[in-house]
Amino acid sequence: MDVLATQMPRFLQAIWLTIWLFALIATVSTLLGLVLALFVNGPRGRRALSVYTWIFRGLPELVVLLFCFLALPRIGIDLGAIGSAFLAFVLIGTAFHAEIFRAGLAAIDPRLIETSRSLGMGRMLMLRRVIIPQLARISVTPWATFLAGNVKMLSLASAVSVGEVMMVTRQSLAISSDPMTLILFAGAVYAAMASVVMVAELLLSGLMRRRYGPINGGMT
Repeated sequence: MDVLATQMPRFLQAIWLTIWLFALIATVSTLLGLVLALFVNGPRGRRALSVYTWIFRGLPELVVLLFCFLALPRIGIDLGAIGSAFLAFVLIGTAFHAEIFRAGLAAIDPRLIETSRSLGMGRMLMLRRVIIPQLARISVTPWATFLAGNVKMLSLASAVSVGEVMMVTRQSLAISSDPMTLILFAGAVYAAMASVVMVAELLLSGLMRRRYGPINGGMT
């Protein structure tokens, strides 16, 4: 407990870094994945997107992280530790989000699209009024599940010296005679962050159900 109390200022800084880095990565990768799913059309575009998602969903996160941190500087792109972690996790997150949203789009009842067109809706109006609300309803659970796992993935950033929670924990273990307390504290931090994401998913699901009604407008 003495080491935990002594290291608490560093832990608080690490927790703040972990939170804002997670929020930034989640926001950027979600938006990029949504744009790719909605606007990449045509055979070539879809093939290119499939290759991208196949690569970055299949590669270990640590491999992508080390590539961004160690290999990119060799070609003149030195992003530093935090920048490398941001790029690596955005590339991975975008690939997963694009697939989540593509699956969500495929699950939307085609009759909703046909009805919207028959009412004279343009593409952008249809996206805003019909497709995106239904897509959000369908995709919110897998989206939140991935983000909850993304919280844990951030612990890998300590491998490139990003001062997040796991790095401070590892450094504190070197001077501690009570590793259990430090490990449990770090685990509690990650569990709390993941729990916030899952609670947010429940709230969002309820909000969208009340606002937009049943998935696919209740069509059967």
